[in-house]
Amino acid sequence: MPDATAPELAAALRAELRAAQPQLRAGGAAAARALHSLQAAAAAAGDEELRAALTAAQAGHAAAPDGPALHAELRRLHLLLPEDAPVADAPATVRVDVRKLDALLALAGELTSARLHLYERLGRARSGEATAWREVRGAQQALTALTDTLAREVLAARLEPARPFLSSFERVVRDAARQAGKRARLHVTATDAELDRHAMDRLRSPLLHLIRNAVDHGIDPPEARQARGQPETGTVTLAAFSAAGQVTVTVQDDGPGVDYAAVARAAERRGLQPDLPGEAGLSELLFTPGFSSRQEVTDLSGRGVGLDVVRTQARALGGDVTLRSGPQGTTVTVRFPLTLATTRVAVVRVAGHLLAIPVRWVERTGRAHVQLREGRPTVQVGAQVVPATSLAAALHLGAARGGLYLLIRQGEDRLAALADALVGEEELVIKPLGFPLGGAPHLEGVGQLPSGQIVPVLDVRALRPDVTPPAPAPGAPAPRIVLAEDTAVTRQLLRGILSGAGFEVTAVENGALAWEALQREAPALLLTDVEMPVMTGLELTRQVRLHATLQHLPVVLLTSLVHPEDRAGGAAAGADAYLVKGEFDEAELLRTLRSLL
Repeated sequence: MPDATAPELAAALRAELRAAQPQLRAGGAAAARALHSLQAAAAAAGDEELRAALTAAQAGHAAAPDGPALHAELRRLHLLLPEDAPVADAPATVRVDVRKLDALLALAGELTSARLHLYERLGRARSGEATAWREVRGAQQALTALTDTLAREVLAARLEPARPFLSSFERVVRDAARQAGKRARLHVTATDAELDRHAMDRLRSPLLHLIRNAVDHGIDPPEARQARGQPETGTVTLAAFSAAGQVTVTVQDDGPGVDYAAVARAAERRGLQPDLPGEAGLSELLFTPGFSSRQEVTDLSGRGVGLDVVRTQARALGGDVTLRSGPQGTTVTVRFPLTLATTRVAVVRVAGHLLAIPVRWVERTGRAHVQLREGRPTVQVGAQVVPATSLAAALHLGAARGGLYLLIRQGEDRLAALADALVGEEELVIKPLGFPLGGAPHLEGVGQLPSGQIVPVLDVRALRPDVTPPAPAPGAPAPRIVLAEDTAVTRQLLRGILSGAGFEVTAVENGALAWEALQREAPALLLTDVEMPVMTGLELTRQVRLHATLQHLPVVLLTSLVHPEDRAGGAAAGADAYLVKGEFDEAELLRTLRSLL
């Protein structure tokens, strides 16, 4: 009986070969990943001729990974197509439920009616009718609502049930198991999930990799499974569900889980150090380009390409991929937006610039009260302490207040991205960046706001927590700072920041008490407010400069006074630095203090 999915797989294989041309021409690691991806697709499509050509090409790549020799070999094997090769495939089609077409037709009629109503009210308004302009605004709002509904219905028309697509991988599992000398079956769980047709085409290649990895790395041979009391036939579960504009696809095996000891040994051989402790860090190493825990090379594994390809392709869909493993098996999760036509973004202002962040990565927002813990800025979100990063600093945009946080999801981790203000939410078409910004690590692309302004769209997956300047080395005496601040809340906040950065702090509520503390024991630095009762910060600074033993003490003024004459007054009194509370930034404060010590 012929395989009903074979024509679809063959068409997908031709499309993938065309899409891989830039990587094949680039050579090096890009060509290696493309060849590995194509080999998985050829195996799934049952194209043994292409698979043999790819095996020969991989051998040629190993001998000469770059340059004319590789290109000549790829052309000989008919893998490198002429740059002007015509595209002969039929255009992509989508099956649409007739009820969706009926809904679109009904909306078209409502839009025509709303347009006529708007024209009629505009005519009355131009003739001077007093209440007509109010009716014009009402008609505009109705037209806007209908347009938004039409856009949603058109996007819904692009969606198709996910189950037939996922079930088409049954042959992949069967062939991979036979090739590895194992037994495996595919179990599909999709409920009523739907996928964008374009997303299905782009998702096919990463799923090929994940399923073959699940069979080769995850499922044990029949005798090993029987020894553990499991059925001889392993199960690869392919599941999909959609919620809140996001699609989640998981590939799970029922094997013994990742051998993290082998991963650690492979990392040590390559000199790699995980960024995170424990199994979480080792799991992340599996996505490193060129990483493999296998010492031997097979048709399925051991070439050091695989999961890095999956992550690259998942991110091309606007999503990401994570891996979790335990004694009951390994689960790889791919998340991406439901449709690739438009993306809903949160528009924020950072240091005077507008930036867009896809809301699929944002869990919540709130006012940012940044505190330093072990030298790193953090934000308290409910009962959780989350590491923070300044978007202004990450993008080198200059000084920013960072009074707002956006809680960003990065796989299993969370990060608080600091911005100045939330402007609103918009639906954008994101366009990729060309040269020379195509490789910018923090940018996913650009979009155009309704005002016509072009706004950069951030790739928040590239953001990392801020790290403040290092605290004094262990064993060294902690520098003591006298802090003078009359507002209790600010005094407590500053005390926490300074203590967390490794300073010993003597905090007092006015200049007179600070003067007494300075005379009892000279500190390493004085940090003082300006406007305080009993003795102001300027008066305190002048006293310090007149004192025989304290006259060289570093003094930093931290105040809400922002005018040039206020700064001039601080300098005249003898202050070494002048910081404004309205522009307060913990990292800048600590850099200033350390530079004076």
